[in-house]
This record gives sequence, C-alpha cells and structure tokens, in this order.
Amino acid sequence: MAKRPTPKKRRSKRRMRQQHSAYDARQIRRLIGRQNSPYATIAEKKDGGVEKEITKIKA
Repeated sequence: MAKRPTPKKRRSKRRMRQQHSAYDARQIRRLIGRQNSPYATIAEKKDGGVEKEITKIKA
C-alpha cells in the first residue's frame, strides 16, 4: 500500500495575490525591456487572409 502524501498548508488569498502581482510586474518589466531593445522590430503579419476566416478562438 502506498503512503499518503503529506498535507500542505493552504496559502492565504493575500499571499497568492502578492505572488501573482509580483510575477505580473516582472513580466511587464521584461516585455517593456524587450520592446525598448535596439534589436526589437515590428512583427509582420504572417498571413492576413487567415484572420478573416477565424470566427472562434479556442483558449
């Protein structure tokens, strides 16, 4: 018979929100840094015709 995993303590909502907002801030800083890079270029459309046909996007 397998052993049960040790129960983990439940994190508070506040702690999870803080962690997520810190992650978001890092991502925004990273993306802005990339955008302002001298090597950054404007992305070109791969296929403009495809956009007209898409009616539903699966997430």
